[in-house]
Amino acid sequence: MSGKFLKCALAVVAVGFSGFAGAACLESGVQVQILGSGGPGPSAGRASAGYIVWVDGVGRIMVDAGSGTKDQFHAAHADLGDIELLALSHFHPDHSSELPAILWPQGSEARLSGPTGSEGFPSVTEFLERMFGGSGAFPVLGDRVDFDVVTVDTASREIAEVWNDGEIQVRGIGVPHANVPTIGYRVDVGGSSIAFSSDQNGSDPSFVDFIRDVDVLVIHMTVDENASGYGAQLHAKPSVWGEMAARGNVGRVLVSHISAQSADALQANLDILGDNYSGPVTVGEDLLCVEIE
Repeated sequence: MSGKFLKCALAVVAVGFSGFAGAACLESGVQVQILGSGGPGPSAGRASAGYIVWVDGVGRIMVDAGSGTKDQFHAAHADLGDIELLALSHFHPDHSSELPAILWPQGSEARLSGPTGSEGFPSVTEFLERMFGGSGAFPVLGDRVDFDVVTVDTASREIAEVWNDGEIQVRGIGVPHANVPTIGYRVDVGGSSIAFSSDQNGSDPSFVDFIRDVDVLVIHMTVDENASGYGAQLHAKPSVWGEMAARGNVGRVLVSHISAQSADALQANLDILGDNYSGPVTVGEDLLCVEIE
């Protein structure tokens, strides 16, 4: 493990607001690495949402590709040729805008999953056409990407199988993020499991069943307990995250997509989370790698 970094906090810990945690993950087992732990607004130097799931030293799944994740992808020593699934949760820029930069210049033939569309938001196939089609924003990439596209119907709230190779199973389900078609993901590798909440307001109880008994739940703590209006329609409050994790019997909560502007504001949210969930909590940092066990 020389030269590698692994950090699994055993309690709620507020981390600093400067620098990065990072390096590569372990050469065996299953880990999740945060490429970007920041929220949609100013995030104290954190990149926007993105994650890699490592299996036996190989980064095989990438979830989201928000701004700043391209540099972090390389800092994590990930290889685009190893990524077998690119799982996009929704088409807000802080979750998808870095995809062209990550794909340039190597390209990819991975499986790529994303949501159905709605008024104001493209489906995953429309998104790819707008990005890489002949009349798209980046047609130069058109002959370098050949995705096996999987579309998850976010309106049905039914669990969809995204990928299953016998060793790794990835499933997706629509989650309530105001009017934005959005997917939460669950990855099971042998006896290890991790779920990605994505952005959601926590109002759909079916998500609790989806994450039940998961080893690690990645949550997006974007608003505080006093959130109201459209922000509360988009994002769950800290107490709601805690209640969901408790009801789902989650083994560990990994806090990400952090928008708190100070350590004190973050700690206040963590305290409320801890009032509602008694399990261990790890506060995310860019390039932090957490073992799933």
